[in-house]
Amino acid sequence: MVGFWSAVVLLRFQLKHSVAVLAALKRMTRTPAVVSEAADAVAAATAAGNWFPGRAACLENSLASALTAILMRRSVDWCIGVRLMPYAAHAWVEAEGTPVGELDDPDRPFIVITRT
Repeated sequence: MVGFWSAVVLLRFQLKHSVAVLAALKRMTRTPAVVSEAADAVAAATAAGNWFPGRAACLENSLASALTAILMRRSVDWCIGVRLMPYAAHAWVEAEGTPVGELDDPDRPFIVITRT
């Protein structure tokens, strides 16, 4: 719940500020998460998002997952990317180089724009 509300507050500012705060927190958390730990963080953030009365889409949920992992003393990669034809933007977290909690579409992969 703390990770989700922190994400909601951070996303009220410009995105570059959220990226900078997460990068600073990630530098202090040196232990990378394994996929199962990242899946736990994603599940916790998604559950907290279900109680939020506003928008809880991929950007909020993925940042909340990354912050929740940090609260668990683990770090994940927060990725923001795009897909072309038709255009779609998306945000997700990765652990061990694997997207966590995402359905993979090999015909239309996401291009990572930023990875924190």
